Amino acid sequence: MELSSKAFVIYDPSGQIVSVGRVPANIRGRVEVKPSVEGHSVIEVQLDADQAAMSVVDLHKSHKVHVASKKLLKK
Repeated sequence: MELSSKAFVIYDPSGQIVSVGRVPANIRGRVEVKPSVEGHSVIEVQLDADQAAMSVVDLHKSHKVHVASKKLLKK
């Protein structure tokens, strides 16, 4: 399955990633993600070429969310 460069990242209040979801390239319509745990938040990010080439597991291990700016950063 071909994936778009869009990802949804669920993270805790300290910016640690809880879950990463990639969006299929051919999806039509809007994808909505809601965290099920109180205190967790979600951001929709456009991955750069290096990040898009990574698996969701590798993104989870090597990145965190800067909570104030809501941006995905390398650890």
